Amino acid sequence: MIPVLDSIKEILQSKKLKASSARLLLLKKLSEPQGHYSAEDLFQSLKDSLPGLSLATVYKNLEDLRAVGILRMVALPDQVRQYEWERGDHLHLVEGKSLTDLEDSDLFDEIKNLIAQKIGSGFEIENIDVQVFGRKKTTASHLSTIEK
Repeated sequence: MIPVLDSIKEILQSKKLKASSARLLLLKKLSEPQGHYSAEDLFQSLKDSLPGLSLATVYKNLEDLRAVGILRMVALPDQVRQYEWERGDHLHLVEGKSLTDLEDSDLFDEIKNLIAQKIGSGFEIENIDVQVFGRKKTTASHLSTIEK
């Protein structure tokens, strides 16, 4: 769950980070439903709201927020890194450059059980982050329409 603005300030304080205008704007933008943004996307969308904001400041703040566990960086092959709220175990469905989050505690419990069965209890899972690459299937009726 992504926190509201008052909670964001408390989260920053608990992590010993200043609730600067840049950090608050970044986190507010990352709270939007799309939720996955590159540093460049964030800079472009926020530069008019915060005069003096630089791309370097955006990168620095994203790294600071990632380092303390507030944000997660999503690195996909052949794509720019994207950032999102750290929400614990979840799965990304990747279709081209599109990311869709899937959070399913039953699925992650099954993954944890499978790992415990295969490896034993000597491995402590801290976080599950799965990326599944694919594309939507086209239906047979859709294909026949295209071919006609």
